[in-house]
Amino acid sequence: MNIEFLLYAKYDENRLTPSRDRLFKAIISSLNEVNINPLIFLSEYSIIQSENNDKSLVYSFHPSSDPIYIEYRDKTIYITISTGTFGAGYHRFVIGVLDRIARRLDVVFKEDENYKDPSGYFYNRDFDKLQEFFENSLVEYSKALFSHYDNGFSSFMISMPYDYPMIEKDYFALSCLGYWGKSWFKEFISARERKSFLNEFFIWHNEEMDKYFWLKSLNSLVWLFFPFREMIDDREKELYKKIIYSFNEAFKKDSKLQYCWDILISIALYLNDENLAVFIKEKKLPNDVHIGFRTEMARYNIAGGFSIILPMRMNMYRNNKALVEFKDISIYIAMQVFTFENKEIDDIREYVLHQIDIAEEDKGNKVDIKANNKDIEIIAYEAILEDNDYMITVASVTNKLAMLSWFTFNGLENKEICIEAIKSISIL
Repeated sequence: MNIEFLLYAKYDENRLTPSRDRLFKAIISSLNEVNINPLIFLSEYSIIQSENNDKSLVYSFHPSSDPIYIEYRDKTIYITISTGTFGAGYHRFVIGVLDRIARRLDVVFKEDENYKDPSGYFYNRDFDKLQEFFENSLVEYSKALFSHYDNGFSSFMISMPYDYPMIEKDYFALSCLGYWGKSWFKEFISARERKSFLNEFFIWHNEEMDKYFWLKSLNSLVWLFFPFREMIDDREKELYKKIIYSFNEAFKKDSKLQYCWDILISIALYLNDENLAVFIKEKKLPNDVHIGFRTEMARYNIAGGFSIILPMRMNMYRNNKALVEFKDISIYIAMQVFTFENKEIDDIREYVLHQIDIAEEDKGNKVDIKANNKDIEIIAYEAILEDNDYMITVASVTNKLAMLSWFTFNGLENKEICIEAIKSISIL
């Protein structure tokens, strides 16, 4: 369910036009002024450069929402906005922010003729009609889900991050606020009064950032990003701070909401904030909420058509098309894919095993691990390293394809996760 539109503002020929960098700094300054309190603590931006040296400003008001993209070329500012499942309140907020930017830069934003605001809000500024538009859009979207379901599809992802893997679990639909069953959509479609449904489904459906906005912001950050373990880098540290900040904002408005108390206590301890952990424990109610599909297993696509099932909490890095790395506190996996033409499996196996031996390191003893996929042949070796570290070196071979994998883990308690992941290696 994606609502996307494009705005542009052209500088007059008679005016002095700013450089791209200077313009972007002015826009960022305007955005930060608007968000001084309270969204500034959730917002972030970056500047990306394309192959032809064009630059775009990417600004995210909220970690769970799609960012806006700002380009500047030919004396024209182009802004692409996506509001998706974030709701009418967010849609109104973004346009209000752009109004402020327009006044500061002394430009007039106009709708692109081919990509106008489908809600009509940019033109009419009628918030009641905007909420009605989101309601009707969700009704039509719900009907479309059932239509696809009747045609044999399931496990729908609603405005989820594009690079999210497929969760190894049966479900009807999934958004940044969790799982949604068929019954919820049926009840929503048939309801005469849908306000409660809309407030439940959208993170920001009303005008103000009320307690439910902050509670759902907290929940969405946990659902989408929280890895359920200690942080491993500054990026995760910032995420943990944003989760706690959302909790603080919601708690100030209503301390009796259904918070995920145990998760919040863990995050406070990860941030070395003992006082906050004690505070949360003292305020904890018996209505603790379980949140997080990142505790479950998911299938990740690797280069060359290989796939593997791993816990959702693991971070994935793609260094290039052939090398993929997965990192967790106690587990590190690196994978290198090889492709061949007109090669038999025996020849491929010998080539890949030779690649292992080139390093002249002790690969350990051969272990018997069989893939669940009959088309994959696995050759594995296990070695004991220092400081309770272990490594399983794996060659996964199939016709015209092979993958070398190194599963390094600390503590024998993590061995089973690695073995099950090795068994799950498959070809899509």
